[in-house]
Amino acid sequence: MNSLKNYREVGIFDLLSAPLNPIGAFDAEQFKKDVRALIDANPDDKFVAVDLMGLDFVYSDAYNAFIQFQQELSSKGGMLALLSNSKTIADGLMKAGIASKLKVFSFEAEMMSFSLHSHTPEQDAAAAPEEPVVAAVASQNIGSSEAPRRMERKTGLNRRFTKSFNAIIKKKDDKEKEGIGDPFAEPPMTHKVAPVIAVVILLFAALAVFILM
Repeated sequence: MNSLKNYREVGIFDLLSAPLNPIGAFDAEQFKKDVRALIDANPDDKFVAVDLMGLDFVYSDAYNAFIQFQQELSSKGGMLALLSNSKTIADGLMKAGIASKLKVFSFEAEMMSFSLHSHTPEQDAAAAPEEPVVAAVASQNIGSSEAPRRMERKTGLNRRFTKSFNAIIKKKDDKEKEGIGDPFAEPPMTHKVAPVIAVVILLFAALAVFILM
């Protein structure tokens, strides 16, 4: 690759200058030789682009060469890209049915932006979490461990109060069964009525004695 003088590095791309034939048209055969020399010299090069700025059109043999190297580079995780802002070339790619298979940049700045945000398959694998299943298993274990703790909460202020209150009621019932009355309980109604009746009888007796006298 160092022997080639018709390319420059733009981001992750080796940007080749468009080879031209004597009449100024794109030379597809020379393009094939340049790309092949670049790839053979550096097998690790996966991203190659060709600078078509200044060209208004290319012939069908150029389209065939583009697809050939796009397939070869994509099999290694790379791509062949085009640098062009020509509407004629864009329409030609669309008519040839290969517009969706080739990446076209309108400016070198777009190539740089793509390079900054691009990730190779190896980088994606390294950035991926190692064991995503472990977190799910851990969360399930946490959930299952919390359930028994909630079920084992058999004591508490409310439960102790209920138990003591029931014990007091039970003891009170036992005392009443044993004949031990509550000293603070009010006497039956019969004990209140008897003294009143006695007083009334005495009053009537005194009245009767007074009349007879």
